[in-house]
Amino acid sequence: MFWHKVTVATAHQEAEQVEACFWETGALSVTLTDPLDAPIYEPGPGETPLWESLEICGLYEQDQDITAVVAALEAEGLLVSQVESMAERVWEREWLTDFAPMPFGKRLWIVPTEYEVPETAEVALRLDPGLAFGTGTHATTSLILHWLDGQSWLDKTVLDFGAGSGVLGIAALLLGAKSCCAVDTDPQAVTATDDNAALNGVADRLSALQPDAFVTQAYDVVLANILAGPLVTLAPQLIQCMADEGLIVLSGIMTAQQEQVEAAYEGEVMFVDQFEQDGWVCLVGRRC
Repeated sequence: MFWHKVTVATAHQEAEQVEACFWETGALSVTLTDPLDAPIYEPGPGETPLWESLEICGLYEQDQDITAVVAALEAEGLLVSQVESMAERVWEREWLTDFAPMPFGKRLWIVPTEYEVPETAEVALRLDPGLAFGTGTHATTSLILHWLDGQSWLDKTVLDFGAGSGVLGIAALLLGAKSCCAVDTDPQAVTATDDNAALNGVADRLSALQPDAFVTQAYDVVLANILAGPLVTLAPQLIQCMADEGLIVLSGIMTAQQEQVEAAYEGEVMFVDQFEQDGWVCLVGRRC
């Protein structure tokens, strides 16, 4: 069995019209993608921004008359840029092609549940991709994971703010941290963090919650892998969460945004280290 995939190149102003045409011609699904690799960061609440240029793809059943579909789309003045056939696959297992066991430093590995733990993995964090962001593959997460691996965690309390899948907080616990509070605005992220904590046997040392249930208190280590805008806005609260001798680790910062983020913490935090990967910066600071 296979599927027909039809792609239309368009501008963001025409997105609704193109999507409507796909549905009207019998598409089973419609996907909007960015052909120019121009990511959109930090949309405002309630906003759903689109790229200036778009590729919109419609997926059709095998027995659909795809010639008639293309003719109908072109009759509406749309530019059909590609028509292709896609073989049926076990889609729920496709992630395995891109997600294999990965080392972060000398001790820590992230290992999908479909794989055996490598013999060289001193600490193995079991994790599969899910609805909540955070598997370690993105530079912003990878930078903190490498830093975590090089630290001593005995009796340390951790705040993972913007936890996503909980990967950072769970990694700290597996490396020896005493406890972790994981906070995220997305209820799906809270659920994913609880599930991943249970999978890794650290549920008794981790609490996952949304910001409205979070009570500010001091932590030995504050981890915040978000984006520059929220890191600036949240600076007063994150600083308040730092113990007197505590550390804060900020990630999700593009190199051009580093000065802006550092300025938001000036006078309260002294940044003592930084790491860079793929245009992203991770900052490590100590309470002044």
